[in-house]
Amino acid sequence: MAHLRRAVRSAVALSLALTGAAGCSAADRAVMSAPPCPDSSASPTPAPRVPGQAVFLGGLAGSTLPPGPIPGWEQVVSVADAGPALAAVHPDGTVSVVGEDHRGLLAGTVAGDSRTQRPRTVPGVQDATSVAAVGGAFLATRSDGSVVAWGDAFIASGGRRDAERNQATPGPVPDVENVIEVAAGQLNALALRSDGTLQGWGINLTQVIGEQDGTRVRTIRDVPGAVSVANPGGAAVIATGTGEVCAWGNNVHGLLGVEPRGGQSPRAVRVDGLTDIVQVAAGSDYALARDTDGRVWAWGRTVSGVLGDGAAEDASIAEPRQVLGVPPMDWIGAGGTSSFGIDRNGGLWAWGGGHREAPYAAEDRRPYRVPLPGPAQAVSGAVALLGPDR
Repeated sequence: MAHLRRAVRSAVALSLALTGAAGCSAADRAVMSAPPCPDSSASPTPAPRVPGQAVFLGGLAGSTLPPGPIPGWEQVVSVADAGPALAAVHPDGTVSVVGEDHRGLLAGTVAGDSRTQRPRTVPGVQDATSVAAVGGAFLATRSDGSVVAWGDAFIASGGRRDAERNQATPGPVPDVENVIEVAAGQLNALALRSDGTLQGWGINLTQVIGEQDGTRVRTIRDVPGAVSVANPGGAAVIATGTGEVCAWGNNVHGLLGVEPRGGQSPRAVRVDGLTDIVQVAAGSDYALARDTDGRVWAWGRTVSGVLGDGAAEDASIAEPRQVLGVPPMDWIGAGGTSSFGIDRNGGLWAWGGGHREAPYAAEDRRPYRVPLPGPAQAVSGAVALLGPDR
């Protein structure tokens, strides 16, 4: 039935495009006639993580935390950077935070002061497996597939518009279940479930969480099975179980892979030129994809050197381009205008407009190797998680 609905919607969209529906621009027609995302099934699993040292790369707003290994986070399994604050998951499922208490990000762990340089345990969270930053909130995925959140109450409450401004007490995000990871983002939350489906909530002006109006948690309809999800802001990007990349939402920066740029659609369309993709990542208005050979591709808004080719002008491209100057990658990540990759020896590479401090600062327009005291296994913004020797 889902396949039939998708076929009918695609046929209607194509008919409107070909007949030049009144009020539609060339960009609107291009998006409506773009090839739909093929059906696929998927059973994604959480990325394997082993306990390791968290390392601060510098640039945390309002913090005097020095670059280098973070005391108290010698053994953590997941890290997240929300801008003013950092969070980490410990092997026992507890979560701790450090930084500035913007909008309740420190979860009530400080009294009489708005910041801390030493990680403090978040009360009431005992069984977390990973943590992500979405807007001004932290979202911790639990071992039972539910999500608990704190910080910006709009995101933490599951998109309730009548929520209080800040939510310093961690609480469950209602109606969210079977989640294996939440994609980092700014305007809305995208959660990947164990059956390859997605749930979303938050700002929906560009139809990222579906055609239906509203901000509350819902399952995003007619999306093929996903193994990886990325949240660049105005669009959603996934890698499917068949190795293709699909996207929906706004195409002003070409994130749907459609020319001419512009228009938007709640319907997932295939991004041409990408095959055998196993992971996607996203920064502000741009996306990355990694294939089975470890090659990395980038498209969208190219400001601040996100392509890694030396260019830094503010432009947009809809055709994915390979990031050159990096070895084959086992992992990719992005945030803001900073891109990261981890090679097959655990070496961390960076490119794009980072604001890292010495000794981690470097020329960001081309990829460079980031000095770390050990091999890396993940990065979130200004914090890297080290892994075992390879």
